[in-house]
Amino acid sequence: MREGMPLSNDLNGILEEARKLVNPSDDEREALKKALKSAIRRVESAVEDMGLNAEVIPVGSAVRDTWLPGNYELDIFVLFPKEAGDKHVLGELIKEIAKRAFGTFRQNYAEHPYAIVRFEGFDIDLVPAYKIKAGERIVSSVDRTPLHTSYVLSKLRSPSEVRLLKAFLKSLNAYGAEEKVGGFSGYLCELLVIYYGSFLDTIMNASKWRPPVYIDPERHLSEEYALSMFQDPLIVIDPVDPRRNVAAALTLTQFNRFRVAARAFLNKPDIEFFERGLRHRGRRIKVSAIEEELRRRGSHLIAVELSGLNDLGKELLWSQSKKLARVFRDELSMYGFQPFWVSGWTDESSIIVVASELPHLKLPYLERRVGPPVGMKDEENFLRKYVSEETFGGPFIEGDRWYVYKRRRYIEASILLSDFLRSNRMPSPLRGRANIKILSEKEIASLGQWALNAIWEELLKEEFFVKYLVK
Repeated sequence: MREGMPLSNDLNGILEEARKLVNPSDDEREALKKALKSAIRRVESAVEDMGLNAEVIPVGSAVRDTWLPGNYELDIFVLFPKEAGDKHVLGELIKEIAKRAFGTFRQNYAEHPYAIVRFEGFDIDLVPAYKIKAGERIVSSVDRTPLHTSYVLSKLRSPSEVRLLKAFLKSLNAYGAEEKVGGFSGYLCELLVIYYGSFLDTIMNASKWRPPVYIDPERHLSEEYALSMFQDPLIVIDPVDPRRNVAAALTLTQFNRFRVAARAFLNKPDIEFFERGLRHRGRRIKVSAIEEELRRRGSHLIAVELSGLNDLGKELLWSQSKKLARVFRDELSMYGFQPFWVSGWTDESSIIVVASELPHLKLPYLERRVGPPVGMKDEENFLRKYVSEETFGGPFIEGDRWYVYKRRRYIEASILLSDFLRSNRMPSPLRGRANIKILSEKEIASLGQWALNAIWEELLKEEFFVKYLVK
């Protein structure tokens, strides 16, 4: 808080209560510390047994002391010299290290393969990276992470302020830079608190943000140059790599949700802004509730389930679910189905579900197509096309434009999606490897509970903080 600016009793009380919520207990801290120390020894032993020239270091929120209770982000990096080999070689090495150190592991993919192990009740990511110095050009994006840890440890005065911000963002479903969320990474949270000084100063400034917002903690770039280099709503120059915007993954939607929620919190401080982020929500939405809501709205649902994708990994499953949703939106819009929304999700194991709410699942054959203005250069092409093609009427003039009543290519949304899913326009990571089902709202009972919950949330689009905006 800026000096000389008093806290209201309500706000002060809420923040004190929130700090108690977001700070891990002594027992939790001790368990994490013990597990991490033991895991590091195992990895170091495996590296030594393999005769590798590599350094083992812990990174991330566990080291920076910015983790939330019950939200463990344990990362152990194995740093190799650049001459060790390419990313594929590093991926193979980390699998062998994980096998020797822990016996069993799950493989996952980001920029290159990494391993996830379960050890003493914790999930730990084992990540291979290249060892670089500050200012040195990276080979892979994860190479910066150890430098991030060093920077934060040297600058962050109060980790609990970062925890407050993380809990606040988790309550908004805006914490996480992965495509699933499109929100604020943990490192971005740390930089915002370092830059503004506290959680409350971050919230107060965020409530007044107008895009583009420019933050350069180490003053590497001029604002004019940075704004020409990046076209994002929030631009935070990475202190260890000026070529990078730390907030590049933040979507415009999440940027605006955060700044409005910040305004709502300052308007009516409430512990809900933190509790929701730490609460495990276990709602079980019934199919009957979704059907009733669709009847109330007079709309329809269509869903596509792609299963059997066991070998893609969590990140790729999310990126493909979001990509399919964007493509489906374009296809449905192009052929006149006017989707209210299209969204994609995954169980993070082997299934993708993409669903859309439509005014109609079936359209009339008749489509009114708008042509060019009378006398303009595209007029002849339009007339040539539709004079030689069977139509329901026209071409005809209405006002200053040509129009035609033509026959739709697709009158059923399910057939449109079926044709796309069998075409070579299907994203290559999914093509030919998924079991595909196209479901209407009458058939969605076969979907997993996670998918039904996601559909319900998309239907209602509830923003809990709206009630705090109204005085």
